[in-house]
Amino acid sequence: MSSAELIINEHAGNAREKDALPALIKTVATVFSPVHENHTQAAGDARTIAAQLVGQYADRLDELTIIVIGGDGTLHDVVNGLQQTGHPEVAIGYIPTGTGDDFARANHIPLKSQEAANALVHAVAKPIRIGQITSREYGQQWFINNFGIGIDALVVYATNHSGSKNLLNALKLGSLSYPLHFATALAKQKPFTSTWTNARGAHHSDRSYLCVFTNHPFLGGGIRLIMPEADDRTNLHLVIVERERWQVLAKVLLGILRHQPNDPAIHHYVSPQFEFSTEANEHIQVDGEELSTPLHATLTQTTQLFLLP
Repeated sequence: MSSAELIINEHAGNAREKDALPALIKTVATVFSPVHENHTQAAGDARTIAAQLVGQYADRLDELTIIVIGGDGTLHDVVNGLQQTGHPEVAIGYIPTGTGDDFARANHIPLKSQEAANALVHAVAKPIRIGQITSREYGQQWFINNFGIGIDALVVYATNHSGSKNLLNALKLGSLSYPLHFATALAKQKPFTSTWTNARGAHHSDRSYLCVFTNHPFLGGGIRLIMPEADDRTNLHLVIVERERWQVLAKVLLGILRHQPNDPAIHHYVSPQFEFSTEANEHIQVDGEELSTPLHATLTQTTQLFLLP
């Protein structure tokens, strides 16, 4: 039986799973032994801990397995810690306890924490494609879910800074946080100018409204951006919605919220690499982490090893 390093964010999802942690850790200990606990205290700690673990296991990295108990933000940090140190071959197991848990949803990891812990018994190490961003403003970063500019990022900002997120998490309704703030963002979001290039050439829009680069179909706690038949995990996806008359725009965004993103006004590009730039003053979200424009970036994919059912 191999050992495991737990990286635990007990505050994920407004700490709604805090009382369940002893049982989750006990379950992990039936699969791995010994188990060492590493608890985060602040944003970014998981990234630091992951990098430190790589250093501690430097001469025996094949023995390092990391199990994350937290939300997608915690998982994002761990992945960035491993990628920054150049060790994507370190396997990560995931027990989701956050608000959206889109990575788990996209990769068939049970959304109930105890079931996810139980699933580690039969989990298999698989390389999963994740997004990679290189920009002059922020250097190099990686994302497990999506990278959004425009109304998506504005919704994330509103959600993160609203007391309703904590209330919904306490009621175990955290997945409603994103759609709850969509109407407010709809009224506030203004069109902006953006340029992007893929294998088929250059594109420009003065009416960009929603720009999301994604590795899989989901964002915002299960909202579907890509129809199942277009779910190509070997490439990066870009979903663009431009500003239209409010009747058209409302119809498009309502379709997305209803998990039916098949309106002609939704533009979907698939490519191994994109160049993207905007000088506009817009919110950015990277797996729920807040950034801001301007932005000049190259987006592509790389791999990270995960333990999956």
